Amino acid sequence: MELRHLEYFLMVSKELHFTKSAEKLGISQPTLSHQIKMLEQEVGYPLFNRVGKRIELTKVGEIVQQEALNIQGSIQSITSQIAAFTKVEIGELKIAVLPGEITDLVSTLCIQFNHLYPNIKVLIETTDQVEKAVIENRADFGIGFQLNQYDMLQVTKLYDEEFYLISNQSHEEQTISFSSVLDGPLILFPGLHQCRKILDITSDEVGKQLEPIVETSSIQSILNLVRSGVGRSVVSRTLYEFYDTEDLFFQHIEKPSLTRAVYLVMKKNCFINYPARKYIKLLVREIEKLHFHTEKDSITSLRSAIL
Repeated sequence: MELRHLEYFLMVSKELHFTKSAEKLGISQPTLSHQIKMLEQEVGYPLFNRVGKRIELTKVGEIVQQEALNIQGSIQSITSQIAAFTKVEIGELKIAVLPGEITDLVSTLCIQFNHLYPNIKVLIETTDQVEKAVIENRADFGIGFQLNQYDMLQVTKLYDEEFYLISNQSHEEQTISFSSVLDGPLILFPGLHQCRKILDITSDEVGKQLEPIVETSSIQSILNLVRSGVGRSVVSRTLYEFYDTEDLFFQHIEKPSLTRAVYLVMKKNCFINYPARKYIKLLVREIEKLHFHTEKDSITSLRSAIL
């Protein structure tokens, strides 16, 4: 079994289309089909079910795909270890994040990271499938919420955070009920935003309809509209801490409170390259500096893994 056969197979298993796969691989479609047939003969079972022009992985194909990804990851790990040993501060960092404020957190930290390591290129993939990006080696690590557990992934809880109601006026009461939050005009992120999803679910639970007067995906626009008195907003503590909000006021939300956990996901037993180690250390330092609620055992274990 040759490595190129596995490379061809992984491309077809990803695209599920021989012609598109052949174009991406830079070979002819008949050549690709022949190579896949050779691999199937060596395995002894069909790897794809062919139904007209459509194809899908067989059960054996799914097994081969998983092991091929492991082999691909091991080869990339060898390359990463050599690069980390010979070119410590040169290379690239690939991060997968869920759409929303975590993207803002990661991007904001990139300013500090670039200042410290100007020769390291940072690639941020915003995706709803953070785990898949890590498994397929498109990312060195991922950050998200409520990540699914996979045997080949190591998931570490970074911190718990809450959501604040923010406005341009001070309040005697430090807390406010969720129902009261919905009584005033709101400026919120669009429905696909992770923060908004939590608000939509909670408003359904309390039997009220969420009707913002402004929706925007720009956190700066939200903050400016709140400053001008157009309305109030609900933002995560992550965003509140990472942006200039000294002129704004916040209240804790209760009945129910709005909180969530933030996780970091990496491949198990996989070499963590130099850029990833440095970025994760920077991330943990920022989390602790902002006094987020962390689980000491998880952070200690993470530190041990990236030393």
